[in-house]
Amino acid sequence: MPRFLVTTSKGLENLLEAELKQLSITDMKMSVSSIWFEGTLEQAYKVCYCSRLANKVLLELGDGDCKGKEDLYKIAADIDWTMHFSDRHTFKVEFNGTTEKLNNTQFSAQVVKDAVVDVFTEENGRRPNVSKIDADIRIQGRLMKNRAHIFLDLVGQSLHQRGYRIEASKAPIKENLAAALVIRSGWLEDTSKPLIDYFCGSGTIVIEAAQMALSIPAQYDREIWGFSHWLGHNASLFNKVRDEYDALIVEEAKFKIYGLDINSQALKIAEQNARRAGVAGQIHFQRGDATKESIEVADTGFIISNLPYGERLEDEITIAHLYLDFGNQIKHKHTDWYLTVISSAIDNLRQLKLSAIKKYKVRNAALDCQIATYRVEAAKEDSQPRETLALEFQNRLKKNIKQASKLIKAANTECYRIYDADLPNYNVALDVYNDWLVIQEYAPPKSIPEEKSKARLNEVILTAPSILGIELNHVVLKTRQRQKGNNQYKREEKRDEYIQVLENGAMFHVNLHDYLDTGLFLDHRLMRLKVQQESKGKKVLNLFSYTCSVSVHAAVGGAEQVTSVDLSQKYLDWGKRNFELNKIDTRWHPFIAQDGVSWLKANKDKFDLIFIDPPSFSNSKKLSNDFDVQSDYLTLLTQAKRALNAGGTIYFSNNLRSFKFDDAAIDELGLQSKEISSETLPFDFKRRPNIRRVWQLSLK
Repeated sequence: MPRFLVTTSKGLENLLEAELKQLSITDMKMSVSSIWFEGTLEQAYKVCYCSRLANKVLLELGDGDCKGKEDLYKIAADIDWTMHFSDRHTFKVEFNGTTEKLNNTQFSAQVVKDAVVDVFTEENGRRPNVSKIDADIRIQGRLMKNRAHIFLDLVGQSLHQRGYRIEASKAPIKENLAAALVIRSGWLEDTSKPLIDYFCGSGTIVIEAAQMALSIPAQYDREIWGFSHWLGHNASLFNKVRDEYDALIVEEAKFKIYGLDINSQALKIAEQNARRAGVAGQIHFQRGDATKESIEVADTGFIISNLPYGERLEDEITIAHLYLDFGNQIKHKHTDWYLTVISSAIDNLRQLKLSAIKKYKVRNAALDCQIATYRVEAAKEDSQPRETLALEFQNRLKKNIKQASKLIKAANTECYRIYDADLPNYNVALDVYNDWLVIQEYAPPKSIPEEKSKARLNEVILTAPSILGIELNHVVLKTRQRQKGNNQYKREEKRDEYIQVLENGAMFHVNLHDYLDTGLFLDHRLMRLKVQQESKGKKVLNLFSYTCSVSVHAAVGGAEQVTSVDLSQKYLDWGKRNFELNKIDTRWHPFIAQDGVSWLKANKDKFDLIFIDPPSFSNSKKLSNDFDVQSDYLTLLTQAKRALNAGGTIYFSNNLRSFKFDDAAIDELGLQSKEISSETLPFDFKRRPNIRRVWQLSLK
């Protein structure tokens, strides 16, 4: 009896098995993302036409142990391909799985293709052509536990593509996953109950639900099949199967199915999709915000939704708020209803503030997701849910704001730190940049479970913006993402967006999204002001200048000329934009893209004020030698002394926590020094006095 492999999305195997049993298939074996069964061609046709959960139905044509290329070729060449399709038809080969010797799927597909061509050539002297697009016959090879299997794809285009969804909204759910959600929800057991999707998008979930309730076969509108040009295809048998299941379609029925979405364009697409699916009369679509509006129905029922998820780190802020507000809304409006959701923002599901009855791990394309089912509990109070979250954190942040308000005004700045891991349980820093908030998570101790640290971070996300009066779209999250494999932290795409901020009479472009640092070190605020106040009429050197914020303050303070040296041309260009923002003519102020140590060594100019803030360590490819501040600072200061005018000042700073400053060695260099770390530490960094150290040096 023929063997078939039915594939599905990971996590749907149990549901697929139950579905196959309903199609009278019994001899089954479950595998990852698939089920094997031995059966008849008629049973295979039933799966092709009716399955709402399958992706592919594959007929096994050959298999065998496979150690390498020769074995794979022989397994494919032992199949009489001329019995399966004509050389007048095109074909393509797809391949899945690897072994140590067959570690490239394209190569393995080529081996199978060569075998197919050779069989045809040897049999009748002619060969079929390969077509990568719209091939008449699709062949699939799979390696499973060092055994190769060669299949004929009976389906063609994946079964999850029903044909009604010509257009889709952003981040649509696959049709077979939508069907799985409906099954998991329990609504099909009593379709007289209302069903609502509050985030319906292009309508996939409600359309699948309506088609299932009407017993419309999943592939009712499909015309092109993988078996259409297969010589083993029995058209009369397939038509019999199709007629059998078409006869079960419910012609007249009305269901209380509702689709709501905030996006008008998405709703138009959903309505068009519903018409193509033949269920437009079963679904009522309306525009609305799921966090503020609800559909009023008398009976209790079911809510099924593909909840939005964030693609970028800062999206987590909006998502966390949305989940919290949505959970609060349905508690007030849909008590005792059943809620079934799917989301890849698994950590944020807890913001629904509901206890899950069941949870299932599934895979939606490349995303790890979770399906969760809840019984909606009544809201315990009418207050906003944020007001009861993280009270200890909220109280501390409010206290900080009250204490810092006068200091912020006196500091004459739009940029400051308002919270810095004040409470051990909330290990974050909150930095305000004008009307923006940056939330930066410190690396949690290994002793704290990831789930707990994530929950505390979410509490900050949910409460801090409202306390500070900052809009959610002006909140940026910088967080460490634990990744599998070698990727420790998730890289975000560059947005190249800048905002303008004011500090002590100087304007700056800052980038809050793309880098760990924003372009303005807040802990150096008083040091920059000191440089501004001391620069009038002087020649100033800013070594390791970064985005030239110190240079700007020097120029604003009336410096005769400011020279900025940094290894990065990108940061120097940023610095030039800062100069232009302050209407400072950059032609009078040199910007030099060079290693600071090498440049200072070759420099012949003299300066009245030198500011040096080197990195702790650098092994940039642009450097002739690695730079280590502890090992190299004396050499650096020796060269700086040579460039200093009589009566001039050097300010030397670094943020290496273990840095040791050798006063005796500095004295031998002919410099007198004074540490000014504490007096140049801004009020908002008093909790971290060791964040950096600064020395003032002058000639003896």
